[in-house]
Amino acid sequence: MTLTAADFFAGAGGSSQGIHAVPGVQVVLAANHWALAVQTHALNFPGVEHDCADIAQVDFRRYPRVDLLWASPECTSHSVAQGRKRTQHDQVPDVEGNVLPLDAGERSRATAWDIPRYLERMILRGRPVLGGVVENVVDFRRWVLFDAWYKAMETLGYRLQIVYLNSAHAHSRTSLWAPQSRDRMYVTFIHASVRRTLNLEKWIRPFATCPEHGTVRARQHFKKKDDPWGRYRAQYRYLCPQAGCAVVVEPKALPASVAIDWSLKSQRIGDRVRPLAAKTMARIEDGIKRFARPLLVPVEGRDGKEARPVDAPGRTQTTRRETGVLFTPFVAELRGGNSKHRSTEHPLATVTAGGFHHGLVAPPMLVPAGGTWNDTAKLLDEPMRARTTRENEGLLVPYYGASKAHTTAEPIGTLTTVDRYALVESQIAVEDCLFRMLQPAEIGRAMSFGADHKVLGNKREQTRQYGNAVTPPAAEVLVSALTEAITGEDIELAVAA
Repeated sequence: MTLTAADFFAGAGGSSQGIHAVPGVQVVLAANHWALAVQTHALNFPGVEHDCADIAQVDFRRYPRVDLLWASPECTSHSVAQGRKRTQHDQVPDVEGNVLPLDAGERSRATAWDIPRYLERMILRGRPVLGGVVENVVDFRRWVLFDAWYKAMETLGYRLQIVYLNSAHAHSRTSLWAPQSRDRMYVTFIHASVRRTLNLEKWIRPFATCPEHGTVRARQHFKKKDDPWGRYRAQYRYLCPQAGCAVVVEPKALPASVAIDWSLKSQRIGDRVRPLAAKTMARIEDGIKRFARPLLVPVEGRDGKEARPVDAPGRTQTTRRETGVLFTPFVAELRGGNSKHRSTEHPLATVTAGGFHHGLVAPPMLVPAGGTWNDTAKLLDEPMRARTTRENEGLLVPYYGASKAHTTAEPIGTLTTVDRYALVESQIAVEDCLFRMLQPAEIGRAMSFGADHKVLGNKREQTRQYGNAVTPPAAEVLVSALTEAITGEDIELAVAA
């Protein structure tokens, strides 16, 4: 059985990519107000009927009947950010001088009320939409008219279930899991004519590792049982599902590093013509203290050698100069929110539509003569002075005997009659760090778009489309649940990474 779908999409077409990943489902209609977004969607989905229109003004009688609907209504009035100054911000040139056209910032998405209006029109035509998903920010639930909107959907004959899902935990069968922390609310709905129950639990429980039970499908646990709402970690967490086990588990997620093109060149911060903002510099400095954990990296020798952190014992020193010192890069978040930076070992912070908000910072490193870090490390004539992860802290290094190096924050070892300890002072100057903005292709990968997905426009326009998009894995898992309920045919789950 083949199901057809309409995508009142937001952005570059991530929801359509996810829908097309579900066996037996095909998007046949896509609509958006912004002409460039429609052109991007048409480029990637040439067999789909496209309508460039403000959906609030559309006469739905001219739209084809479909089985499924994906809708991403306007969220700025529901978001904490509110978006009241979006138009003004869109006209301020970014770091490369780009601005957004006016139609990009106006009603480029349907409002929530357009959804029951569309569903009612299909019912009046005698062929109701069988099911669908409404995607929005989690604050959509706090919208003053949400209960009235919810009741309107029920009055049309739909059973609704609300899902709170972080994109990093949507485990796709077919594509890269999104290496990005992106909390969203999804309202699934299924028509009364569909008798089967919607089994969301099968699809939204992420893989995790319990220290006692191994790989499990974690269960969601809200901190307030009478108010199941919110964002991952802030309002809910995951527990081991085994009977009698209440261990908190961390869902498997991809790190931000998989989205980064490490071959792109970065610039030394001190060499920038236009200095970074003071707040950005402060975030970088704080990030260095937290995440710039040095590594000892073997650059020669047999296969199987691994890099080790400098706060763990080093390997046997050979007669060759074969080890480099590397400082872990991290991502600085340039605007607002509850976080300032994060390691590239963790999922990226939410990608938004407003512009370049993520900067990649790579502290300088020590390398053997002639060595490079993706051809971007600037080798200095004199040794770099490297800061450890704590402020104003050096290392005391014994250069004979069996003692280990330890920090100056700890008591010194026994002092003998001979010189035994060397002091290693370490400081990373922010100005010596390498820095660049994440590029649109990297943002697209952080959103989990396929490598062959193309987005039109300049960098700022591409970023807006990516930031407005739905992560494909989220659309895939939710539409998979709907498809199973409608067709009665099982779909295989993803396998644990």
